[in-house]
Amino acid sequence: MLSAALVGGSDGAGSATDSRSGALGGQSSGVVGPCTARSESIGVEDASRLGFSANDVVSSISGARSATLSWAKGGSTIVTVSAGAPLAARFVRFTRSAVESATGGDGPPDDPADLRAAGCPGGAPLLEIDVPLRFSTADGAFADSFPITLRAVRRDAVAYIHVIHPSRIQGSYRIPEIDPAEVDDVRLVLFGTIRGRIITGKLQGLAPGSPNGTGEGPGTHGRRLDVAEF
Repeated sequence: MLSAALVGGSDGAGSATDSRSGALGGQSSGVVGPCTARSESIGVEDASRLGFSANDVVSSISGARSATLSWAKGGSTIVTVSAGAPLAARFVRFTRSAVESATGGDGPPDDPADLRAAGCPGGAPLLEIDVPLRFSTADGAFADSFPITLRAVRRDAVAYIHVIHPSRIQGSYRIPEIDPAEVDDVRLVLFGTIRGRIITGKLQGLAPGSPNGTGEGPGTHGRRLDVAEF
């Protein structure tokens, strides 16, 4: 079943938001809702301020993990997920944005309790790790590799989100609910967690369907289509 971490919880696998908090090289920051995310690039072998490195995390969750995937339209298959060697890593911490700091709360802007109340991702710092992810199903619907960002607040659990262009799927999967003329505007969103030997996740389609939609990502207004869950 789908883990609570995929709907915004903070139980060790990091935030389930789809915001990239940093870029490769040096330090950077960006506003994530009421938060400011500050990112610092570190070596994949270097211990972060959390006490572990990107290598430590990937070593603990590496290797093929399998689970039963249930299609929303009926039927099931076996899905296998495998994370590759880390390519880059960033230590990320969150503070309240300047607006929130000026208008809300009496505590310091990076106080964890205040961050949770403000809607930051748990208020917890995390490690972002760029890796290749192998994602395949026994029925041949998917046979793909994606560059993804793992997010971890502890060394033995990660969460990730990846947006998939249907036209680039290497397997046989096609979205039956979508007019072929719209396929270039559709995205599949893969949510997942890896905890030890256990994987959970879901696939959801996002299609144009609202005049207010911007078409810029999984958080926009549009038709959401349940595809599968594992």
